[in-house]
Amino acid sequence: MVMLLLLAVVPGTVLADDAAMEAIGAKAATVAMDRLGATQGDENLLAMTDASTAMTGNQTTERCLSGVTAVSGCTIGDGNLLIPQRSKFAPLWFMFYKKDTGEAVFLQVNESAAARPAAAIRTMPAGEVFGPIAKAQISARHLLENQSAWTTLLEKKTFAGNEFSLITIANMWADPTTPYDFLRAASFHNHLCPGVTSGYLISHYVEERLPIEAPTQSYKVIACPVWCKDDLFPIVWDATPGKRSFFVKDLSAVEKAALKKNLGTDVAGIYVRWDAATKTGDGMVVGYNWTRSNELTGTADWDGNPLLAKLVMDLELIEYTDKPEAVVSTLKEFRCESPEEFSTLTYAGVNPLKVLGVEA
Repeated sequence: MVMLLLLAVVPGTVLADDAAMEAIGAKAATVAMDRLGATQGDENLLAMTDASTAMTGNQTTERCLSGVTAVSGCTIGDGNLLIPQRSKFAPLWFMFYKKDTGEAVFLQVNESAAARPAAAIRTMPAGEVFGPIAKAQISARHLLENQSAWTTLLEKKTFAGNEFSLITIANMWADPTTPYDFLRAASFHNHLCPGVTSGYLISHYVEERLPIEAPTQSYKVIACPVWCKDDLFPIVWDATPGKRSFFVKDLSAVEKAALKKNLGTDVAGIYVRWDAATKTGDGMVVGYNWTRSNELTGTADWDGNPLLAKLVMDLELIEYTDKPEAVVSTLKEFRCESPEEFSTLTYAGVNPLKVLGVEA
């Protein structure tokens, strides 16, 4: 009897909490769209939020997405609802960006408001549900012409410390040439930087030279050395440590510098096309030329804000998706004839580059 009572009560409790989350998402969209002069289904509108990753107390927040979509028309399927990864302990926030005006509105949820019922949230003043609420001009063009505005946004933490993360992703989304899988990877990394972009170019380079040709084939990654590029491969290749297809083995600054001096480029990892049927793999040690990357994007002699230079680099580098060889190169090709042979590259305490003969 007690179990039956619990089953009767729990669903109602969950639905009530879900309704409150949906009300928060809907209110965030309503407030932001009013301040941006946007209407439902506006093709220029982007919604970003950490709803579904962040939690309020013990309550998950995925139903906020339903509220955002219902009011704004932004959806994951249309590519205009993005969810930058955050810790479950992070504050719950929303940002709406209008690419035709370059304006954005950021709203962070007051935790006390999140505990209120849906009916109360719908009638509460916006200032009681959200704090801060901030509006700013964040288009790349505006920020490049007014670099002091960029500095002010970061120093004042206009978006509660999320400025670099949200401004970079929003501006890449606004570029019609930016592929959606790249935006997903940037969202997983929780911001956009040339490190992620380099990973995207590396992935295309590897795919061109070691294409997947059978359902039994997949990619394995040995991140050696490590940088932001490595957050791309779990997204685009489903290469993860738990599935033993992603291994992290960093190098010291001294080792990386010595390799670059000897090879003329930065070592950017080891990539293997593995065939589960034959239990063999073809691999490459890849290099990424940061010097050339700076030259191509006009950031080699950058004298402005260094974080703004990263945005410039991202916007320029995405144009090289179809010609990654401009900055990516093959340092060594090899073949693994057995699982054991591949495993020797992954064991703790082993430098896989030395095993492969790539040394300073």
